[in-house]
Amino acid sequence: MRDPLAAPDLRRSSVAFDVVVAGLVGFVVAMSDAGTGPQTYIAGGLITVALAVRRVGPSAMMAAAVASAVVQVAMLQVTALSVMYAPMFFTAGGHPDRRVRRCSFGVAVVGSIVAGAILPHAYGDFALGDGDTVWGTAFGIVGSAVFVVGGWTAGFVGYQRRSVAAAEVSETIAELERRRMLDLYDEQSERSRLARDMHDVVAHSLAVVIAQAEGAKYTLAANPDAARDALGVIADTARDALADVRTVLEELRSTETVGEVSRADRDQLFARMRAAGMTIEATETGSADDTDAATVHVAHAVLTESLTNALKYGDLARPVRVAHDWTDGCRLTVGNTVAVDPLAPGGARHGIIGMTERAAHVGGSLSSTRTDDGWLVVLTIPASEGPTR
Repeated sequence: MRDPLAAPDLRRSSVAFDVVVAGLVGFVVAMSDAGTGPQTYIAGGLITVALAVRRVGPSAMMAAAVASAVVQVAMLQVTALSVMYAPMFFTAGGHPDRRVRRCSFGVAVVGSIVAGAILPHAYGDFALGDGDTVWGTAFGIVGSAVFVVGGWTAGFVGYQRRSVAAAEVSETIAELERRRMLDLYDEQSERSRLARDMHDVVAHSLAVVIAQAEGAKYTLAANPDAARDALGVIADTARDALADVRTVLEELRSTETVGEVSRADRDQLFARMRAAGMTIEATETGSADDTDAATVHVAHAVLTESLTNALKYGDLARPVRVAHDWTDGCRLTVGNTVAVDPLAPGGARHGIIGMTERAAHVGGSLSSTRTDDGWLVVLTIPASEGPTR
């Protein structure tokens, strides 16, 4: 059964490395000369076990490490393999669980003091001066603390750095989400305005057409001139309404109402992502200057969403590959490696739906699929052949 305090981001390679190191230490223990009896084998064996489970079972690691220390205290002899306490406490000091860090720090401090106390008795010539056990004890405490407390401190510093980096990434994700929501709000507001305009045009025009048609129907026989004038009003109203509807539809098709996108916006997006810890390998074929603004805007929106998803769910240790091809419309590909432990579990379903709708809005298509070890987004927008009627 897995230790509930085990780190959540375990990798098979890390666990395999621990097992290999523990195997080498165990080989050294087996080949050593236990001149003081089987206690040396027991202490070395416990250290070997602690090394093997230091990531998958921190509770078992601390128990084995403490048991090994008790054996060494009992036989008043410190084995050379005690230097392996350093990687153990490095792991404990950098553990994400506060209980592991606090407990291991207390064990490190107490263990250093106890080790310093027994070293002068274990090695008569270890003390400084003429067998001064006070100096020997102090020297033993400092020497033990270098490996034990020093290892814990190095691990804790690494944990703090990772925490700061994770906080910065979370802040960047929140800012990107805020910008995306503002863009969606602006776009929805614009669509609502266009819907109101369409309603006003259609409702007003149809009301006039219906009224004139009803009047012409009843006056056609008695007053043909009035009926003829009514038909003229109907034709004029219909032509004006058709022109207004075309204008509204052109505004609805265009995405320029939310602002034009330039190369500086893309560079700023890349800079923001790189500041969050992402490595971006970007290539570009052709120039966006020869592409219509609607296509450029959609491509930038899809790029922003794709990089945001890569930041949330991707492995920041691996680069994100971005490729723009403007030679025939736009073809954008964004590929990233999926993380074992994503920053924001839960999936990006709504973001993918939004990207697909944006692509379809300008006559393009989008695919967002899982690859062997990552995720690939491909946006394809054909070259515009002029305004659509």
